[in-house]
Amino acid sequence: MAQNLDPQDALSSRSSGLFGSFMLLIVVLFIMGAVLSGGEAPATAVAIANTPTAESNVLATVANTPTIAPTATVTNSPTPTQTPSPTATATATQTPTPSITPNPLWTATATLPPTATLPPPPLPTPQDGISTTVRIPILMYHYISVPPKDADVYRVDLSVTPDNFRAQMQYLAENGHTPIDFYTLSRAITNHEPLPPKPVILTFDDGYLDNYETAYPILQEFGFVGTFFIPTEFIDNNRAGYMNWLMIEEMAAAGHRFEPHSRTHPDLRARENDYLIWEILGPQETLAAHIGYAPRYFAYPSGRYDDSVLLMMQRLDFWGAVTTVAGADLGFENRFTWPRLRIRNNTPLGEFIDLVNLQFEE
Repeated sequence: MAQNLDPQDALSSRSSGLFGSFMLLIVVLFIMGAVLSGGEAPATAVAIANTPTAESNVLATVANTPTIAPTATVTNSPTPTQTPSPTATATATQTPTPSITPNPLWTATATLPPTATLPPPPLPTPQDGISTTVRIPILMYHYISVPPKDADVYRVDLSVTPDNFRAQMQYLAENGHTPIDFYTLSRAITNHEPLPPKPVILTFDDGYLDNYETAYPILQEFGFVGTFFIPTEFIDNNRAGYMNWLMIEEMAAAGHRFEPHSRTHPDLRARENDYLIWEILGPQETLAAHIGYAPRYFAYPSGRYDDSVLLMMQRLDFWGAVTTVAGADLGFENRFTWPRLRIRNNTPLGEFIDLVNLQFEE
């Protein structure tokens, strides 16, 4: 038999059931939330682990970039230190300053004008077709030094000791002899210009160093002018025992004359025209570049020449040339074969006096 419940009891019983169901729902939701939260954490960790950082991106970029071989421009390797070759050193190194300190009493102060302002003067030719033949000693020197102990007979023969040279210049100065140059000689022959009393011409062949170190100061001391015949390639190559261009330029500025003695001092006989031009015109142009004017006189190497050489002298507009043949008669007709008087190692002062006073046998 059914019991009739009190309405109040029935309401309480229903409220209790609803509350229990609500609590159960909350528990279920809590559990689901916990489960869901616990399941998402590993996924998040994996996602973070797989997310590339800036550093990993740089490393991956570098690792995946193909390696480029460095070029010469990119590579900053140190420049190797180069050891200069002798040729490069000779080119870069300035020629040393001459060792002689000029004495203010005899050092010339004149400066040479530029070559471009000096038009070449015309060849001196006889006025009215008449020339003069003069008798003047042209003295020929080579070394002005004591020959070394192991010197051969040629070196000894070509050497005049400094003491003998000074004594010879002293004699000229004390006895009224006046050294002149070849330009003065040519004008006297062709233009009949007067000469100083007792003229003499002092020549020095080959351009040896002692010409600067010994002869030059002595000439300056006495106020004498000398003529120096130069094989120019010896000077260009800074050959040991020879003057350099600074020395030559200093002496030229002091009034001394420099004339070509060929380029390489060869035997000029039986040569082609091109070779003669190379050996005769070449050194003339080289000297002109250093002394400020075109030299006009030539000394044949070892005194050797032939008809082709004489013809080349005229073609190249030289004014005169000297040989090694003894004599003293100088004129226009023999201007390319002027004789000279050799001064030797064993030339005593008495013989020297005879030569300059033209007391000798030709």
